[in-house]
Amino acid sequence: MPLVYADTSALFAYLHPDDEFSGEVDAAVQKHAPDFVYWIFLRYELRHNLRLARIDSAGEAAWQALRAAEKTSARLRWQEDLKADHMLDAADELSAEKARNFDCGSSDYLHVSAARRLNLLAGVDGFWTCDAAQARLARSVGLKTRLFKITRRLA
Repeated sequence: MPLVYADTSALFAYLHPDDEFSGEVDAAVQKHAPDFVYWIFLRYELRHNLRLARIDSAGEAAWQALRAAEKTSARLRWQEDLKADHMLDAADELSAEKARNFDCGSSDYLHVSAARRLNLLAGVDGFWTCDAAQARLARSVGLKTRLFKITRRLA
């Protein structure tokens, strides 16, 4: 199975059936059957966003899907090599180098730095995101990047 670094936007779309990007992300998962990088920051950010989405049955289903995946390690592959303090330092260095050229938030630099580190260590098979600016940043550091676009609009 390929190992993909999917940022929070892509993982949220994978888990939440009503997300505007879920159709395209689900199709890519069915086609490629990847495992996803999972580490402390990504876990925190994804859990936080899914907690905020627990306002209806789709949000609750997404939360339950995440919790089940965490218990069984289904699709989520924990990465011990990504230590938060080291990744914060790497993100800070990447920001110092690129911030003037890319309109990205601090979390975007953290995701790209983590994917870059894993790419050097284990050769991740791609970086998936629904964020165009973050995709440009990831490409600028040599990551094979997939940008998802909206395939359906919510009513």
